[in-house]
Amino acid sequence: MNYQVTMPSLGADMDHGKIMEWKINPGDHVSKGQTIAVVETTKSNVEIESFRDGHVTELVGKIGEEIPVGAVIALFEVQDEKGGMGFEEFKKEETSLKKSSLREVISHRMSLSKKDIPHYYLKHQINLGPFMNWLDKTNMNLPPDERIMIQVGLLRAVVISLNQFPELNGHFVNDKFSQIKSIHTGVVMAFKEEGVIVPAILESQLMSLKELNTAFLDIIARARSGRLKNRELTEGTITITNLGDQGIDEVFGIIFPPQVAIIGFGKIHKAPVINGDVITPEFVVNVTLSADHRVTDGMTGARFLAFLEEKLMFPQSLGVARDLK
Repeated sequence: MNYQVTMPSLGADMDHGKIMEWKINPGDHVSKGQTIAVVETTKSNVEIESFRDGHVTELVGKIGEEIPVGAVIALFEVQDEKGGMGFEEFKKEETSLKKSSLREVISHRMSLSKKDIPHYYLKHQINLGPFMNWLDKTNMNLPPDERIMIQVGLLRAVVISLNQFPELNGHFVNDKFSQIKSIHTGVVMAFKEEGVIVPAILESQLMSLKELNTAFLDIIARARSGRLKNRELTEGTITITNLGDQGIDEVFGIIFPPQVAIIGFGKIHKAPVINGDVITPEFVVNVTLSADHRVTDGMTGARFLAFLEEKLMFPQSLGVARDLK
């Protein structure tokens, strides 16, 4: 049967895309996950992957042509009718919009998020003294180009914690929450002066600390050079935002649909901490959780933050390869 490959939605900023390069030709066999085209969006060039196995029968979209989201760009011959192009249903918060600036589209998407999602917010200050000491000792035994970034250590702790609280990891679609086993960790990145992008590190629950560090640096580099893949922009299951390097004490994020939670880290700074009968200066960070009240409640959120604190207070397990217990 014929299968219609459509221009995918790659984020809130996109109502059309421009095909810059085809990686396939009519007659080629295409495997699921194979890069089939490079598409220019308002933010960057993105490598589009196939969601199906099949044979290419026609390339409908022309190089250099601006094509609306959802329009057919290619035809495949496939074996059955299963599958689809991912998250097109979420473009129903945006397809009526005329071309507008990225800032306007982001504003529209976040306004709908605040209107439609009943957010609740929690904040907790975590003592990072043990974590910082452990990270220093870990990096002393590594060459400079392999040393673990602070952001990655925090990200690793979040991933391990989500394994214990899977109700924070997934998508809320059609009034139903779908828990997702894989943890695709979206990382907020500033994109010049126009806005942000949130590419996801796919299958981050399978990565060791070293592998996560490599993946983090890789996705930053590819985001800057416009070489992200469509799955990385559409399949995130949780988002982490970190404004500590901007000097911000705390950040309460707005949930990015269809996700159900976003975790925020403020700046790491020294503050007095009570250890028994002694007050000592320690590195601390304010961690926030914004979550969807239709899926979880404050008790679940509080338990998650407490578990995250435990992992950062006793960080030895963060370096164990693929140990999410």
